[in-house]
Amino acid sequence: GCDPTGCGGGTARSWPERGRLGDAEAVGHRSRFRKGNFQPKQHLEHLAEKLKLLDLEGGREEKEHLCSWRKRTIAFRGDAKASGSSRDGPRARGSPTTADVEESAQEDREQIHSDLEKLKKQREEILELKISGERRCQDYLTQTEVERQKIVSEFRQLRRFLKDQELILLARLGELDREMMRRQEEEETKITGEISLLDVLICEMQKKLEQPASRFLQVRCSNGQDRRGGKVGSAQRTTETFLDLGRRLHVISQQNCVLREMLGRFQAFVTLDPDTANTRLILSRDRRGVRWTDAGQDLPTTPQRFDASCCVLGCQGFTVGRHCWEVEVAGGRTWALGVARRSVPRKGWLEFQPEKGIWAMGRCGNRYRVFTSPITTFPATGETGRVRVALDYGGGQVTFYLAEREPPIFTFHKASFGGESIFPFFWV
Repeated sequence: GCDPTGCGGGTARSWPERGRLGDAEAVGHRSRFRKGNFQPKQHLEHLAEKLKLLDLEGGREEKEHLCSWRKRTIAFRGDAKASGSSRDGPRARGSPTTADVEESAQEDREQIHSDLEKLKKQREEILELKISGERRCQDYLTQTEVERQKIVSEFRQLRRFLKDQELILLARLGELDREMMRRQEEEETKITGEISLLDVLICEMQKKLEQPASRFLQVRCSNGQDRRGGKVGSAQRTTETFLDLGRRLHVISQQNCVLREMLGRFQAFVTLDPDTANTRLILSRDRRGVRWTDAGQDLPTTPQRFDASCCVLGCQGFTVGRHCWEVEVAGGRTWALGVARRSVPRKGWLEFQPEKGIWAMGRCGNRYRVFTSPITTFPATGETGRVRVALDYGGGQVTFYLAEREPPIFTFHKASFGGESIFPFFWV
């Protein structure tokens, strides 16, 4: 007879009831195959191809999910007495029939079809998520572009408005200067004329002093009335002139205050970085304030923390543009503030110098100190209140203002930032 397994001998060999194919353990059918009609090697190869395909589709977990087939290996059981001869009849013991194989294959097809539908549905859901995500992303990109155009347009209008206001206020100040000079000249002319008139009257009165006594009283009274009237008139005109000019100057100053308040809304929102704070500094809950304490705190040691100097940096650094912020100094008479490079030393005592990466000013007792080389000092009276720090990164300038005064206290010019991030700096 034929040797379907290629093992020779003309007898069907006995196969184990349980075996492993890949990762799937299979239990064999106990039905027998008809000799001559079934080729076990081909069926095993076919089943191996299916398992290999499942393995390529996604690994063991997906294979076990997809291959919910009855994990089995077709076991061929032969009886030594019934194998090896075509005389044993068409139904040799242990050989499944063609109908059994077809039934098993049909079940496999149905299971694969069911799993295939699930995979297709899952793919459609994932594809829908992908399309939905792309749509949302595109919507956000569209919105950001719209906002970008709005910002560009509004700032263009704002720059135009500020430029117009600058020209208007400067023009009004110039007009006020000219008006003041014109009125001053007019007053000088009038006063000069009155002085000349008074000189004439004085001369006349001196001459009339030599007249007889009968006419002296009459002349003195009439000339005295004229002189008093002229004096009152000149004083009144001068007072009214300066009152009017003062009112106009106050209006211009108020308009400038409105602009300053508007610009104040664009101040940098400074919060303090707790990872940089010295252990003797206690930050407020919102990290917008700091105070010194005599007892050090038990804080983790970080490379960013100042270990000797009682300093702290702001969270946000600046590498471009103009920025300003105000600091309220509450009752302290020993402090310093300004800006510092990211690379400023954190370990050991600091030297507050531009060469060391710190541009700062502060107060020590009754004197303000600007940390130049050498230090610049000037008197300080009363409480400091608020200090405004203005950073112009591109222009290389750091300027300090007392909030109640318009002119700056001091400006560092030609500051070399070296392309580093510049952070708000505080020493308490």
